[in-house]
Amino acid sequence: MYSKINRRNFIKKGSLLGLGSYIGLSLFSKTSMAALFKTHPSVAVVNGSDYFNNTKKAIDLLGGITEFVKKGEKVGLLINSDFTEKGAYVNPDISLAVIEQCVKAGVSEFVCLQNVKDEYWKRSEYSGSLSSELLKVSNVESNTFPAKFNEEDFQVVEKIEGAKLLENVELIKEIDSCDVFINIAIGKHHASTMYTGAIKNMMGICTRKTNVYMHLGSGTKNDPEHLGQCLSDINHFRKPDLVIVDSTYFITSNGPVGPGETKKPDKIVAGTDITAVDAYCSTVLGYVPQDILHIVRANESGLGEIDFSKVEIKEV
Repeated sequence: MYSKINRRNFIKKGSLLGLGSYIGLSLFSKTSMAALFKTHPSVAVVNGSDYFNNTKKAIDLLGGITEFVKKGEKVGLLINSDFTEKGAYVNPDISLAVIEQCVKAGVSEFVCLQNVKDEYWKRSEYSGSLSSELLKVSNVESNTFPAKFNEEDFQVVEKIEGAKLLENVELIKEIDSCDVFINIAIGKHHASTMYTGAIKNMMGICTRKTNVYMHLGSGTKNDPEHLGQCLSDINHFRKPDLVIVDSTYFITSNGPVGPGETKKPDKIVAGTDITAVDAYCSTVLGYVPQDILHIVRANESGLGEIDFSKVEIKEV
């Protein structure tokens, strides 16, 4: 979206921009002027059944893939792919659209921070035409649920800045080598947290030991307060540069594995505010964001806005 501005208005606003003269104005091309006033929404929502192209459209609404990646960079992908029941995993068309866009932007390599099996890609009709792009994708193969610590692939982080409960966290090393981190989740039901999406998807960078602590560490299994705070805590380790949530077709019961009842809103939701994205997607399942404790704790800890009416959302 571009702000409408003419030369007269620009001169009036010059003092605010540090460009307050007509001479200064003449130094700028129309393109650079537009760039100065260019803004993008925090959340983009695209409706429709063409999930591959709608994912690209959602990224475009956020300013395009070059807002997030640059030529030669390494991209870390965290994809919720490790389930077999349709509606329990991210549609691979969505993940492949992200990869295609990144390759076009000149990304040198990708690493799936949680192991993604070949069969996942083969579920998409685009896997064949994008086979050369997939050759750029590697995996942290040892990070397959339930992942066990090994010194080659994992590290122990004694304290995460901003975390309140999590200590001595076992998580993958590879995330530190990534220039860009993209979190690709599915918004669906979860028996422990009601809703699971991008915030909870971050458990995918941890070993089973750390994830067990999140679920059992308070002494009560799936204590909602403890689990909610831990999920907020792990998101302080590395905030994603881009969040994409599959709200196209998902289970609304018996999550996270399924099978269960399903819903098909056909929505791709993308954004830069992980809390706002999850807050929005939780309502697609029929929840109130303030009832999902890990979204509440993420908001309280400064990870993002739970009241998504306060952020700019572009829906098409």
